[in-house]
Amino acid sequence: MDMDIQNAETKDLSAREEEVIDAELSVAERVGRRGDGGVYLVVADESDEFNLALRYAARMAQSNRGHVGILHVISLDDVQQWSGVENRMKRELREQSEKFIWSMAKRVNELNGMIPAIYVREGDAKHDVMIDLINEDMTIKMLVLGASASSSGPGPTVAYFTGKGLAKMRVPVVVVPGHLESQKIDAITS
Repeated sequence: MDMDIQNAETKDLSAREEEVIDAELSVAERVGRRGDGGVYLVVADESDEFNLALRYAARMAQSNRGHVGILHVISLDDVQQWSGVENRMKRELREQSEKFIWSMAKRVNELNGMIPAIYVREGDAKHDVMIDLINEDMTIKMLVLGASASSSGPGPTVAYFTGKGLAKMRVPVVVVPGHLESQKIDAITS
């Protein structure tokens, strides 16, 4: 009986992955049309900095006939290596990720009236997953990151992509300062 549940969970997870992949491909084909402004990629998390980066990307996409791409990386660091438990944990992580990323997609739509490209990827090394996606999807024109306004530094992702990770990039990296207000972002991007 447990094997049937595991098989059903594995099939359900595979079907969801195929749906996301199909959505990625159809969006990539659509946004790759000649004359489009490309994809402004943001990496989804629950930080204030992400909200600033998302607003900047949405406004830039609107101003430049582009689209926003939202990437959420599911970290597999804590997932056990037991088949049934691992599949269940992956499914739960994916469901949480999809729920979160679709709420962010709604925000993009509220900001600029467009439907963003959605990317959900699994991996242990978030930065490598980001670089791989950017190198795979030629419609991505820019990586937009939000910097922390705290005195402790800009945050690990910004530090990486403005340091040694910059050499691995094929697109520009824009860092939105954490102290900018929404009105200022709107003024800069219009």
